[in-house]
Amino acid sequence: MNAIEVENISKSYGSVKALDNVSLSVGESEIVGLIGPDGAGKTTLFRILATLLLPDSGHALIDGIDVEKARRQVRSSIGYMPGRFSLYPDLSVKENIEFYASVFGVPVKKGYQLIAPVYQQIAPFARRPAGKLSGGMKQKLALCCALIHRPKVLLLDEPTTGVDVVSRQEFWDLLYDLRSQGIAILASTPYMDEAHRCQRVALISQGRIMETDTPDNLLQKHACSTVEDVFIKLMDQKSTSTATSGHSSGERPRCPAISSREAEPPSITVQGLTKRFGDFTAVDNITFDVAKGEIFGFLGANGAGKTTAMRMLTGLSIPTEGRGTVGGYDVLTQGEEIKRHIGYMSQRFSLYDDLSVWDNIHFFGGIYGMRPKEIDRNGRRLLEELRFYDRRQEKVADIPLGWKQKLAFAVAMLHDPSIVFLDEPTGGVDPVVRRQFWDLIRSAADRGVTIFVTTHYMDEAELCDRVSIMVDGKIAAIGSPTELKQQMHSNTMQQVFYLLAREGQRQ
Repeated sequence: MNAIEVENISKSYGSVKALDNVSLSVGESEIVGLIGPDGAGKTTLFRILATLLLPDSGHALIDGIDVEKARRQVRSSIGYMPGRFSLYPDLSVKENIEFYASVFGVPVKKGYQLIAPVYQQIAPFARRPAGKLSGGMKQKLALCCALIHRPKVLLLDEPTTGVDVVSRQEFWDLLYDLRSQGIAILASTPYMDEAHRCQRVALISQGRIMETDTPDNLLQKHACSTVEDVFIKLMDQKSTSTATSGHSSGERPRCPAISSREAEPPSITVQGLTKRFGDFTAVDNITFDVAKGEIFGFLGANGAGKTTAMRMLTGLSIPTEGRGTVGGYDVLTQGEEIKRHIGYMSQRFSLYDDLSVWDNIHFFGGIYGMRPKEIDRNGRRLLEELRFYDRRQEKVADIPLGWKQKLAFAVAMLHDPSIVFLDEPTGGVDPVVRRQFWDLIRSAADRGVTIFVTTHYMDEAELCDRVSIMVDGKIAAIGSPTELKQQMHSNTMQQVFYLLAREGQRQ
């Protein structure tokens, strides 16, 4: 008997068909990956399996139990991690676990043996509020809470989104341990390297399963080297993407124009920049320059100091020591000038959902001090480049995540800044949209815009001109992707990152 059995499930929201006759199975002790773009129906399927939604037609079984007819029994058999962090940020690690144990009516001791390998990694922070944990630690805590009642099935909706490579590796090692104990796992993920760790993957688009098979069989059948290539090939065949051409994997070709700009003053200079919070040194004496028109990747594990460093460079925080300039403006004394002359796209989506696309553009254009005619001209140009001008009156809340991210990038570019800071701009976005987004980044850099970008996708690091990797507040390595791979005797940036970041002592 399969642990999960989905037969001909359909679900609509008004005129939008989220799931269209979906069938899928997950065997006992099997990990199946659900891979698809934004709006493909993944979360809807998870919510149906977790008894939070009713399907319009079809049926689903969890451990042989109908999800509609015996909800309470199903809920005792599943552990569910939704896409957004769902624990109580004001409760401590220990209090969250105790709360979830009480919800399921089980003592913590009963489930401790199962969660022990996970909990031991977060035990030093047992009294820390969940909201103050790093991304990787939050996900490990969420996994503990999902497992405390010893479920037979684990439902994971993008559990590692926004988590660094080392923490993702550790998380998947934990999933393999759980699988060995007989737990069936259905997981969605935007990271294609994780798809290769599943026994089978189901590729979903527009509410339909395109194919389900082992990663090796999919690669062989479609003559591709990665599951991501298979996914994009199938999406192209369905004509769901029109902007993926021209992007290739591997390091970004170094443009002659960029090399010539290196003779110009750097767009960003940093010398001995340090930031302390009491006795804790978040950023420790970092030094680097970024050339005009360069795509500079700023990498590091969760808690390494990336966000603190970026806040100093964007005028949001004053350094404790050291000096630096951004666009010629001093980071110690001219923070307001820096803010006016840069573009910034935060890790969290920053546009207003209840306003239309066009109203958002006019609102942010006004903040930048632009004249109405200038806003109209630049806004129209950017939306036409995105092929979104005809949809400018739509509410932002009604458009998919991938488009929201591209619009946020367009707004950051609205006032024609010479430097743009992008804080994990493609977190949680599907592979097709990520490639489109990086086409926008490359185009901006080719026009001379300096791009300072953080990311947890190591294939994106390969597309940067240079990369720095922070470990425990210091820059552990800096250079082009090729240089770093040669120095670390590695074949990929993922290997380089893992070798450096695993030496970090911070959590």
